[in-house]
Amino acid sequence: MKDRNNRILLDMEAINAYNATPGNGITRPTFSPEYQGAATYVIDELKKIGAEITICRAGNIRGRLPGAEPDAAAVMMGSHLDSVAHGGQFDGVVGVVTALEAARAIVEGQVNHRLPVDVVIFAEEEGSRFGRGLLGSSAWTGRVTPGQLAAIQDAQGISFTAAMSNAGIEVDDSGELKPGDVRAMLEVHIEQGAVLEKHGSRIGLVEAIAGIRQLNISIHGTADHAGTTPMADRSDPLQAAAGIILAIDQIAKDSGPHTVATVGRITCEPAQVNVIPGRVRFSVDVRDSKLKVLESAVAAIIQCTKTSCSEKGLSFEIDQLSEAEPVTLSKNIIDFLEKKTRSMDVEPHRMISGAGHDTALLAGLAEAGMIFVPSRDGLSHCPQEYSRLEDIALACDILLAAVIELAA
Repeated sequence: MKDRNNRILLDMEAINAYNATPGNGITRPTFSPEYQGAATYVIDELKKIGAEITICRAGNIRGRLPGAEPDAAAVMMGSHLDSVAHGGQFDGVVGVVTALEAARAIVEGQVNHRLPVDVVIFAEEEGSRFGRGLLGSSAWTGRVTPGQLAAIQDAQGISFTAAMSNAGIEVDDSGELKPGDVRAMLEVHIEQGAVLEKHGSRIGLVEAIAGIRQLNISIHGTADHAGTTPMADRSDPLQAAAGIILAIDQIAKDSGPHTVATVGRITCEPAQVNVIPGRVRFSVDVRDSKLKVLESAVAAIIQCTKTSCSEKGLSFEIDQLSEAEPVTLSKNIIDFLEKKTRSMDVEPHRMISGAGHDTALLAGLAEAGMIFVPSRDGLSHCPQEYSRLEDIALACDILLAAVIELAA
């Protein structure tokens, strides 16, 4: 156990050394030099244990231990390496290093397995560079076509495919993942909330992942002089946006106990102190574990936007940035993981994840499960993000035991 803890710690330190903002959180955008450095580190570690490395559709990375039946459906495990700007050291990385360590243990222990065992790194999970979360897994599972992928651009106008090319990434397998390709998908992740800490639980088992709808709302008015235009004569999109944003908060509260809605990005043009804005754009992120509730909340936000803009004589556009359906994970896998956890004298806590995860996309192809470790004070996506090494190592032990049995 001590060796496992040390190796996990060393892996995390090595990965997080690739960071564009040292001393100010972790910033590792997809396909950036920092991202490529971290990915190369993991690839090199996988090569040391004889894993077969494949760059798959959309730049997703797969390291395979073939097993006795190399063409059979694989048992997958892993997570992501991209980060939000000024984020934490644990988000995504924990899932990658625990999968890497589990694969090492299988090879070093000469554990026979019939099915292939895959360590996977999903590209652009956060959506921080290209504005769409779960993009790598969406493309790999066919929810985003190659044509759509080529049209997606970052803030500098660089397309997803061009960014891959600029980073020197060459795809070895452009195929779409099919149901027969995957036996099971397992992901270890930090909770990113405070539920486990409040319950005093070291391990969480995820029963469902909340659905996500992300919108970009643009409201158009007329830019004008701030001093000479009477209040009654203004066509001010920022005033409308302010009212809509306040309404979004209330819509989420009225929708249900698990509904959340966030306006995380606002731009105002021309952004001058003495000029009435001409255009305002803002993002909306809505989440709930029940599809009907999620759709109802989104519909209410759209209707609110229409009504507010109509009353003020403003035009608007609503673009859907991304979507992920609410997903119920495999009861068989959850029960199986609970059994493994209890065999280690730990009582797991069953829960719902409010955060989106690549595993949700794989759940449509295979049985899927997630193992959560507590986040101190529930903090995530910030430099203060922290999870205990002992809990991460415990999650790795559970993951290892589960993968060995599933791939046998």
